[in-house]
Amino acid sequence: MAVSNYYPQFKPCALSQVPPRVQYDVKRVAMMDGVSFDNIYYKYHDSVVVRLTLSLELPTRYDMTTALVKPEEPVYVEFCSDYPDRVPRVFIGRNDFDFDHAPHIYCEKDGIRPICLFRGNGDEWFANMEIEDFIKHLRSWYEDLASGVNIEDGGEFEPLRLEGYTATMLYDYEQLSDELDKADEQKKELPLIIYRHSEKKLVRLTNDNIWLLKLPECEKKNIVWGSVCWDEAKKSCDIYDVMLPKTYSELKEYASRHGVEIESAVSGILDKKDDTSFSFIIILAIMRSKKLIGVNSYYQFVNFEIICEADADGKCVLTPNSTVKFHKHESPFTTKKAHEISNLDTEINPSLIIAGCGALGSKIAMHLVRSGITNILFCDPDYLSDHNLCRHALLDKSVYKNKASEMRSATNLIYYHEMLKADASCRGIKTILGDAEIMSKRTPDYLLDFTTSKVAHNQLVNIKNRPTAISAAIFDNGKFGLLMSEGNNGEVRLDDVMAAFFAQYKTDPIVSSYLMREKELSREPSSLLNVGLGCNSETFILADDIISLYAASMSVTIKDIFAGNHANGGCWMYISDKFGSLKIQKIEVPQFYCYDVDTWKVHIFNKVVNDIADQTKAAGRYETGGYLIGQCNLKTNTIHVIDTIEAPEDTIHRGDYLVLGKAGIRKKLSQVERRTGGTFGYVGEWHSHPNGPSEFSTTDLEEFANKAEEMKADCTTRPILELLVSPIGISCAVLTLH
Repeated sequence: MAVSNYYPQFKPCALSQVPPRVQYDVKRVAMMDGVSFDNIYYKYHDSVVVRLTLSLELPTRYDMTTALVKPEEPVYVEFCSDYPDRVPRVFIGRNDFDFDHAPHIYCEKDGIRPICLFRGNGDEWFANMEIEDFIKHLRSWYEDLASGVNIEDGGEFEPLRLEGYTATMLYDYEQLSDELDKADEQKKELPLIIYRHSEKKLVRLTNDNIWLLKLPECEKKNIVWGSVCWDEAKKSCDIYDVMLPKTYSELKEYASRHGVEIESAVSGILDKKDDTSFSFIIILAIMRSKKLIGVNSYYQFVNFEIICEADADGKCVLTPNSTVKFHKHESPFTTKKAHEISNLDTEINPSLIIAGCGALGSKIAMHLVRSGITNILFCDPDYLSDHNLCRHALLDKSVYKNKASEMRSATNLIYYHEMLKADASCRGIKTILGDAEIMSKRTPDYLLDFTTSKVAHNQLVNIKNRPTAISAAIFDNGKFGLLMSEGNNGEVRLDDVMAAFFAQYKTDPIVSSYLMREKELSREPSSLLNVGLGCNSETFILADDIISLYAASMSVTIKDIFAGNHANGGCWMYISDKFGSLKIQKIEVPQFYCYDVDTWKVHIFNKVVNDIADQTKAAGRYETGGYLIGQCNLKTNTIHVIDTIEAPEDTIHRGDYLVLGKAGIRKKLSQVERRTGGTFGYVGEWHSHPNGPSEFSTTDLEEFANKAEEMKADCTTRPILELLVSPIGISCAVLTLH
């Protein structure tokens, strides 16, 4: 080809058509050493183009007979209409350039070849630079090309730079490469089935995403046949052939230049597809001598779609002039990719049951889903109302539909390339946990409870052999949130964590003031702990961004639990301020001493046991005792003991009996009940037998009988816990109204 540096696409224009800013910057460039400007401005669409000649510093002993770069290189620099907000674009300035062996050059478009100067966003780079910096960067590109620096990157091959895509094809690059490597040596093509997800998106169907064929909207007309074709001899070809074909005859020539024959594959496709299908896909697999940058593959895949023509009868036919388009490749968004982007270990992918898909639950769930955690059974009997759109993760298309089902659909649509295990149920959590078939099928690792339901909490406490529960709720009209996690393989239950949290009333005014306000507002019996407020009511006034704030922070903690960092369970308090930030406070859950007494369970803080032991030791050979502070839940038959009141001054201590005094006790109990809103109070008494016996004595049993009569007379429905401390340990008795 004769050397020519003239490009008719660029039309000379008058100086008056050139923006002043462009004129000023071009003058600055012309003053640089090693840059010459012919003082001619060109018009190209809405842009202004100038021709510059760069004098380059080439390597010593540079072989000009095989050189990619000459000592002086002409370039065309395009200043777009929105310059300087956009970085200038540069085109190769001579048509005898060795494009076949030069990387970082885009495919031919409108007869010109743009240079790829940036791996990232060039506009962002230019925002902090001047035009002189840009010209220096351009000169470096040529000089690096001359020395071979930008041909290889760490021993890898620089892929083709393509522009002008018509659509996007989604498939796993390395998976397809592996299939080609495993293909029979006699093969030179791999049949494909493509699903046209939209006009701009084509999805390769594999064993993992063949379910797309089962979608109701996946009509036969959306199925596109295709094939991957490669050189049968699998010889490497390192040319940068970016003269992409525009017709079927040009495609055959293009493939042939890379040693690939496509006619047999095309014949096979035409035999399969019907007469009404007007297009098919050919992916050329060009083998390179080195692995491509960014992927673990030696293949450069170039995607083409051939558009057949209609004959006189309306049937599609393939002709040499049939239009060829080329498509961009993108890797599908997978759970593996989501883990990678979210910086989450791919091993963290537990099986979950999520109960409660309201505002908070839906947002936390979507944070987990977008991190690649998708093995989820969503449970919620409720439907999305119009007003829920104020702060729910779901949008208007889900209104009047079941929340759980819509959460499942949203999850599966995010990862529509994979066969996910996300499912949904409108049944209650108790029913789900009692369904042996569901539990054996899903083998859940965790139950995430976002129901904010006291009933659900009570049910979870009563259900044995269930997954570890994690519960989250927002309290006190959005002033704080609470996340609770069970631990120690079920030894620390949700009600234990809740009791530990509310026991902070003695040192944390936020907890105490909340409990007192709740007592004033609540009509529930004081024997039940309040587990928080829901987010689905119109009367619950709280902005979407505040709920999102809590959801994001709680999601981080939950993933940390999944990583195994809190095996003993835990409690996290998220305190919101008026500036929209959260203070996160970790509350350690103490060890509990647990006792089974008939149908009752008694859980005692280790601090209480230690205090009792210290008081017993201090009393020596004399019996001592005190009052037990805690909470009794009649729905779960559980008594939690969180504190004690030492024996009053009027207590009578003897070696073989004890008369527990009452001086000042009523006042102390009233203070506890007031500061906790009735959450905690008197639950029983304890006494010691330092001289034996190791079980309750006859005198104790007679006293129990008297107390039982008093309970009947006073119509006391709540039980009374009696604790005995002897040299061999602790014994419990629960007095109930029979």
